[in-house]
Amino acid sequence: MDVKQSAKLDGIARTLSELKAHVANTRSPTHSGGFAPDDVSSLSDELSQLSIFKDAVAKENHILRSLSFDSRPVRHGSIPVAYTRTFEWAFESDELQDSTKPDSGLRSGLLRWLAEGDDFFWVSGKPGSGKSTFIKFLADHPKTLSALSRWAHPNRLVVASHFFWSAGTTMQKSRQGLLQTLLYDIFRQLPDLIETVCVERWPKTAENFSHDPWLLPELQRVLQRIADQDMEVKFCFFVDGLDEFEGDHVDFCRTLLDLVNSPHIKMCVSSRAWNVFEDSFGKCQTKLYIHELTHGDIRSYAERRLQEHPRWEDLNAEVSNAKWLIDQIAERAAGVFLWVFLVTGQLRNGLTEYDSFSDLQRRLERMPDDLEAFFKQILESVEPFYHQKMATILLIALEAREPAPIAVYGFHDTEYEDESYALKLPLQPLPQAQVTAKRQQITRRLSARCRGLLEITKHGYKVEFLRMSFHMPVSVSPLITKTLTSQTGA
Repeated sequence: MDVKQSAKLDGIARTLSELKAHVANTRSPTHSGGFAPDDVSSLSDELSQLSIFKDAVAKENHILRSLSFDSRPVRHGSIPVAYTRTFEWAFESDELQDSTKPDSGLRSGLLRWLAEGDDFFWVSGKPGSGKSTFIKFLADHPKTLSALSRWAHPNRLVVASHFFWSAGTTMQKSRQGLLQTLLYDIFRQLPDLIETVCVERWPKTAENFSHDPWLLPELQRVLQRIADQDMEVKFCFFVDGLDEFEGDHVDFCRTLLDLVNSPHIKMCVSSRAWNVFEDSFGKCQTKLYIHELTHGDIRSYAERRLQEHPRWEDLNAEVSNAKWLIDQIAERAAGVFLWVFLVTGQLRNGLTEYDSFSDLQRRLERMPDDLEAFFKQILESVEPFYHQKMATILLIALEAREPAPIAVYGFHDTEYEDESYALKLPLQPLPQAQVTAKRQQITRRLSARCRGLLEITKHGYKVEFLRMSFHMPVSVSPLITKTLTSQTGA
């Protein structure tokens, strides 16, 4: 969403137009005697007004920029876009849904809340069930904006969102990060609100802003002033991953509940079904457990993942029941997209190796339903020769707060050959052909040593861990550490 133009910019444009007209009038043949005292006074007033507008716009921009931080957009960008045709049920009206299905009311409840409801809507579900992908899908979808606009009418609608991430920076898992992100989203859409609610900061000079960091109490006061404002604006906040917030969850939930007491604000939040969230949001009717609603989405996703493989058509021609694989995946997934992603990845590997249908059946039957066991199986499938490098590579990814450049993993390899390699590197950029070849080499090595647990970003410059898109079971990191320990003898 683009930064909206401040009314003060309109004032600047209007004042410049008046100045131009005033000067043109004094130069016209019908105007005699040059500049009269009244003309000079009027021009002086207009120039003074122009300077006031300019300073105000500069303050707005300074305050807006001060709310942003480097990792603010990272988590949103790392969450995968919803697969084609998945989650579309969220926008089905009552008339379009099959009332005989037990989940039909749950599905239509979200659309009703977007268009008519207030307070909270809570999205919960199992780890890996796609909660973050679903919240991103909702927050970015045009149909969401259309439904919310009906709720806000005749007032203006402002939408803001934040995605907590426990593996990220302090700002990505803190209350301060949440408040700065929401205020940034609000002010870039309503820049004229800055002067009204940032009362502690507005009187200061723009030069002082860089030496005056935001503190939590001030951020809370600013957001509360917005909640208390009597204005023709409605706000909807999307907040993902409450369970990834680092702090007192009881107190945090109380703060959110207090915020939606404002008649101008409602909020869609997501989290795992922990007791603290069940106690805070579970008693309301405006909620859904996403793993109970995605059987069709999971089947569609598994079908597309397998059918997109070049070998699927050959397999389908060889046997009459190739879709048994898809049926089994949908049945065993229990609403967990991460499990489906991993399983279809393993089956796609089998298709690449020209496995027979019976081979693929055995592959699927041997795959654990439990995510922790599945990750362990993937780690143990790596050739023992690579175990030490696999462990150190994955530890790098686990410790990285953001996707690391692919070159980091190249340096990791080089260090095995020569620990003092960094002192011998030429101080000049590599030729593009060499860069491309190096990137391809690192990509293949990561694939062999990590079995898909690390992914190259779509632009090919960084490497991200699978957990950037899905929750990884907490026991997997100790498992990697144990593998490293056993290999190094530490």
